[in-house]
Amino acid sequence: MEESGFDAKSKCSIPYVDDPSVVFRIAWYTVASAPRTYLKEYRDPGGEDFEGMAIFQSETDDSHFLIQLLVDESAKSIEMGAAGESEKEISSYIESKNERLNVHLDKYRLLSTDVKSKLRRALVAKTCWDKLIFLILNKKSLSEIYYQIAHGREMIIKATEGETMQPISLSTSGWLSKIEKLDREEPLPGDLTTPLAMKAVEWKKETHVIISRFI
Repeated sequence: MEESGFDAKSKCSIPYVDDPSVVFRIAWYTVASAPRTYLKEYRDPGGEDFEGMAIFQSETDDSHFLIQLLVDESAKSIEMGAAGESEKEISSYIESKNERLNVHLDKYRLLSTDVKSKLRRALVAKTCWDKLIFLILNKKSLSEIYYQIAHGREMIIKATEGETMQPISLSTSGWLSKIEKLDREEPLPGDLTTPLAMKAVEWKKETHVIISRFI
């Protein structure tokens, strides 16, 4: 995690006893639910052991910094690191996010099996919307964009099963219909880029509300 001008760095290692994929997504939500925080890089887990990685850029009125999450199943811990201009600011950030993550994990452990299942799906949807914005901004192929919308939509439907139809379900369906006939190997057409990115931000905020009901 390197960035020009970012001399201050801080990190912590947080042990866990839960499913590493759940811990990673709860940590992702803990970091990326803050305003003006965007996914900068990620690696989808692969192999026998879960190894999740994501880097986010976060901005405030006064500064900006990077946050990195690393989950290694074999180590049974999650590493949270940050880089920025002020050591005091970064240390305070890591401390606050560490505390918040542990609160979320404590709440997760108290949920029933059925509610845990719904939360896990909502957390997956949250990652889909962040990845979607990343893919749009980086002009990735429409096939990748289509997958994130479809997968996020499926997860939201399952996370809210038995409830009144969510606006996310309806609007994602409309967007899938709009882009399904386009060339999947090409980037999203320019006239659709900004509207879909703005819609993804809306889906993200609505998903945050759903997740906040659980943790």
